[in-house]
Amino acid sequence: MILFALLLVTDLPRVETNVTVSGKQAATLKCHVCEIENSFGCTNPSNCPRDFHFCTSVAVRIYPRFFYVSKQCSRYCPVSAPFAPGLKSFVLVEPMPFLYAHCCSEFLCNTQEPNIREPEFREGGRASRLRSSGAWLAAFLTLSSV
Repeated sequence: MILFALLLVTDLPRVETNVTVSGKQAATLKCHVCEIENSFGCTNPSNCPRDFHFCTSVAVRIYPRFFYVSKQCSRYCPVSAPFAPGLKSFVLVEPMPFLYAHCCSEFLCNTQEPNIREPEFREGGRASRLRSSGAWLAAFLTLSSV
């Protein structure tokens, strides 16, 4: 009887006695959750809800040189590609305003950005150059009409 009591005392702490816990719970996915204009550089690590299994990055073109990026946790992957289980992305430029979607299921994986080669997204000073050349043209036409 003393041996049985000793066995219970020594082995009882190793046994999980909480009946409300049903096995080991899986770790939640962590993604960057943020929104930014004209850049893919936002970071904000956040824990996703348990039923959200993907990290997504989506970019939408608003104006020719203005795009909006949203990084979120998602239940579903917005990109369907049967042969790429871990990483999915695509770039769609013209004529649709939808630029980029990226989907992944690893820890803080929504940091990638597309390689957009259009000069309208990378040249910040181009509009001011065109405006100033128009001002010179207006001044020239005014002086030539006098």
